[in-house]
Amino acid sequence: MPGTAAPTRQDTHNPIIAINMARIANRPESYEAMHKVGSKVCITTATHPGFLGFDQLLQVGIHPMAGRYGGGALDMRETLNPIGMFQYTVWKDARSHEEMHYLQFDTIYELCSHCLAMVVEGPWEPLYEITASDLPPSIGLTDVPSLMMGRAAAQKPVPKLALPNRTIALGDHSVMHGHEGAFEQGVRDTMAWLMAHAPGMLGWMLLKQIGVSAIGSFQLDPEGMTKATLGANPPKYATNYGDKPLDHPPIPAATPVQYFVHMEWEAAELAHQGLGKVLVNVEARHIHNQGVLAHINRGPYYMLFASMMEEGTWREHLAH
Repeated sequence: MPGTAAPTRQDTHNPIIAINMARIANRPESYEAMHKVGSKVCITTATHPGFLGFDQLLQVGIHPMAGRYGGGALDMRETLNPIGMFQYTVWKDARSHEEMHYLQFDTIYELCSHCLAMVVEGPWEPLYEITASDLPPSIGLTDVPSLMMGRAAAQKPVPKLALPNRTIALGDHSVMHGHEGAFEQGVRDTMAWLMAHAPGMLGWMLLKQIGVSAIGSFQLDPEGMTKATLGANPPKYATNYGDKPLDHPPIPAATPVQYFVHMEWEAAELAHQGLGKVLVNVEARHIHNQGVLAHINRGPYYMLFASMMEEGTWREHLAH
């Protein structure tokens, strides 16, 4: 069934998420390094205009949808090695992200060099446009009573909330050329059904890849690649796309188009039950089959993450 193509939007008013992806050795020293260096990288990143916030995610398992992965489990904290570490940084636009990396190249290179001993794969930093979202505010448990009382006093419905111990399900989808518009609508329809019927679902985002940051991925030119070391001696910054930040991500986006469906749940077990509804509930299965599965080349493949630390006020910038 032919789909409808979504418009190409590189100049967009939607916020951008850069996801710095790495696979790290699952051992105690890795967690010590993350806590020592991660906060310093976040402080450096936050100095640049256009930065909206961040969320550092550590993989805890996978979702074995339909029994496709007998070797996987919801909780693999002790057994998964290497383990995925995804660092979200949220920006008003892609240029702000590229400028920050360009201006802070030496500092970030030095900080990241302290973590390379734990890296098995990466970093790779694609940029995604948030094309649709319905995320709740991020809030601490002690803030819940005052929020609830305020809502009751104003006679407003009780909102869903994202507590720090929530589970993030991140689904990778590769979409057939020309089917992007139909796929995006199918995701919206599926998410709306789950929000209404799946216990424990807190919210969601649809992320469309628009390119990859060469500088954020340390994808240097040949001279820089051969001079790069594990020490605090940054090479001269240059990539195969030049030595200045561009208006748009310099490495082209993946084709066919890659999407991430980001969902947040109260717990991994509720994510498991909720995602399972698109397989066993007649209505949800029809919506998901026709709206999502009919338009993909690859996927969906779902990883489960826990939030390590975050600055979550960026959620206020999202348009539903």
